[in-house]
Amino acid sequence: MLICTLPYNAHVTPWLKTDVTEGQLIEIYTDNYLKFTGEHILRAEYITGKGQQEFECYGWMNGHKVYYVYPHGMKRPEVKYRETGYNAEFAGEFHCSDPFFEKLWTKAARTLYVNMRDTYMDCPERERAQWTGDAVNEAEQAYYVLSRSADDLTRKWLREIVGWQKPNGQLFAPVPAGNWTKELSGQVLSTIGYFGLWNYYMQTGDRETLADLYDGVKRYLALWQTEHDGTVVFRHGEWQWGDWGSNVDIVAIHNILFYHAIKGMQRTAQALGKTNDARTWAEWMKNFEKGFNDRFWNGKAYRTPGYEGKTDDRVQALAAVIGAAGTDKYPAIVETLHKEYHASPYMERYVMEALFVMGYPEFALERIRQRFEPMVKDDRYTTLYEVWNDKATVNHAWSGGALNVLSRYLCGVAPVEPAYRTFQIVPQPGNINRASTVVPSIAGTIRSSFEKTSKRFTLKISVPDNTTCIVGIERKYAKIALDGKRIWQQGQFIPHSSYGTATQDDDAFVKFTVKAGEWTITADK
Repeated sequence: MLICTLPYNAHVTPWLKTDVTEGQLIEIYTDNYLKFTGEHILRAEYITGKGQQEFECYGWMNGHKVYYVYPHGMKRPEVKYRETGYNAEFAGEFHCSDPFFEKLWTKAARTLYVNMRDTYMDCPERERAQWTGDAVNEAEQAYYVLSRSADDLTRKWLREIVGWQKPNGQLFAPVPAGNWTKELSGQVLSTIGYFGLWNYYMQTGDRETLADLYDGVKRYLALWQTEHDGTVVFRHGEWQWGDWGSNVDIVAIHNILFYHAIKGMQRTAQALGKTNDARTWAEWMKNFEKGFNDRFWNGKAYRTPGYEGKTDDRVQALAAVIGAAGTDKYPAIVETLHKEYHASPYMERYVMEALFVMGYPEFALERIRQRFEPMVKDDRYTTLYEVWNDKATVNHAWSGGALNVLSRYLCGVAPVEPAYRTFQIVPQPGNINRASTVVPSIAGTIRSSFEKTSKRFTLKISVPDNTTCIVGIERKYAKIALDGKRIWQQGQFIPHSSYGTATQDDDAFVKFTVKAGEWTITADK
């Protein structure tokens, strides 16, 4: 046996050269095959011919090691490999004073790339299937780490999900497929909603795709029924899956995911000029918020009446991150998230986001470290596990939610208008002293880096041409300067032509706008 180590988890077509006699069998496989020998995992066999010969595997395989098993006594073959993959470059970056988070971001980036080819995949060594919930997380990561050629794959995914709609209006996944026709409603709702289709539009400005898919999405949502209080009637049958793991409060999860879908549609209708639809969706959201909180909030947490499991951390996080929970409920939700740890790496993405949205970056980072530490410290793999241990696949990109959370929330870079015409840099550093990110947005490369000491916070940013950036600085500082000129002090802005004031929509940050260019912002206590 010849064991060849690859530099990282990659798509490869192994190659060999030999001159043995004909009829000799050489087996070729990766470490993934050894891990899943009880399943139909890819491998190759080559039976030698006469004379000197070369063979390259017809189908790609992936892993961290390639094994060549050849007959005893045979001269070791000459071996090489050809790496292939999706046509995108690693254009984003993240660096941090805490090496744990930098390594997690890097592993997430590698995991994402190894799960991309002709579709987004759940894993590259088994189904290679476009499970659409996985793709929601993968597309979000691609916006922050890959060149914009990755948007072609995201657009293809969204169009395929709606394009394979059944005659009765159902959407299903994975597609394209000939052996799967079940409506996996939780993942479908995630796809067509605020973090799926709408987020794609915000990142790319692709209005054509938004318009083309609107009617199909609307037709699917019409299959759902609502209770008298605005909440959703649970859809029985087929596959009502909320997440892997235990204590899944499925009725509450599907209610929030439906709200998430409607929120995306309300924004979509506004963008497409469908005023009546936008008004209808907005009214439904208002009724749902009241009904959901009256029905599911018990004073300490969200729970479905009659649900007997432990309180579901997924439900609390989803309610907070999508806006169904009011700020008055944040302390109780955070208390619950200190106690309940049931989400898989797939749904943990929303827990991370929720803690940043609610203004608890220190706890967000603490929980990320606690949950992902085994994956990050496992130097056998350059990729992330499917579950919280290595018993399942070890290259599952639904686990990479920390990548976009670190770039989007810790470093604070996110679109405010479609295609980053206006975007924000609102860092939430928590207990991190230094961090930087490079975001390869469709409007151009955005750079942001911060450094903090006990008395000063310094933020350096690069704003692309033809864009406007909303900068946000935590209100705990007494004065703020832009390129050395004081612009804010004692709770008030000081007029100056170098910046514009932004709507102060919360009490946590002082916000102002800057145009294209390089800027240094300092804030002192």
